[in-house]
Amino acid sequence: MSPVGDHFAAADAAHFRWTTADPGFAPVEEALLAPRLAGLAAPCLEVGCGEGTNLVRLARRGRPFGIDRSVERVRFAAGAVPDARLATADACALPFRDGVFASVLIRDLLHHLGDPRRAAAEAVRVLVPGGTLLVIEPNGRNPLVALQARLVSAERRLTGFTVSSVLRALEGLPLGEPEVEMAQGFPLRRLVLHYRFGWPGLGRARTAARVLEGLERFGERLLPPRRWSYTVVRSRRR
Repeated sequence: MSPVGDHFAAADAAHFRWTTADPGFAPVEEALLAPRLAGLAAPCLEVGCGEGTNLVRLARRGRPFGIDRSVERVRFAAGAVPDARLATADACALPFRDGVFASVLIRDLLHHLGDPRRAAAEAVRVLVPGGTLLVIEPNGRNPLVALQARLVSAERRLTGFTVSSVLRALEGLPLGEPEVEMAQGFPLRRLVLHYRFGWPGLGRARTAARVLEGLERFGERLLPPRRWSYTVVRSRRR
């Protein structure tokens, strides 16, 4: 297995708790995901679900499906999100018939794949006509995302992954015109409060949390949207 595969094979319970329950950081995830997941109809499939951090939020509106290549991560997600249905599978060869899902979510996955277009094509294949594909990917042109790529060796591909990379993966597939949105322009809390190389306790102190949020707003005003940290693309299957 490659170093990237090794990094993402094990279930990371600390990451799950940080993104879903940490009082300093979970609201940052909620702000990114809640308004965008709200429009995903059931049945919904998440491709590359990891420990289930996104499934927790999808499960509030139904019983989602999730697949991941890591057996350990799928096992963890099954325990952490009992309302979800899980399977171990490859994003590039989904074990589902054509047109069985009303929506498909792909988050933080395409930049790890050697052939992101193949995974995107599989996601579109399992969508019903009119179904929604939602892709959320980090933008390598953002300075904080680029810094993360230097800190975490498994994220090195991020430096070359941009808005155009996402759109190229979707180009020519049977989809309507993609709606592109940029989110979280200067995600300082993702770095400063990181559960491994940051100080997550800072986010639990009200004053520090307000200061960090203010710095994020200031940084966001300095960066043009094409350099914001997340590319969010929504499209419907034709």
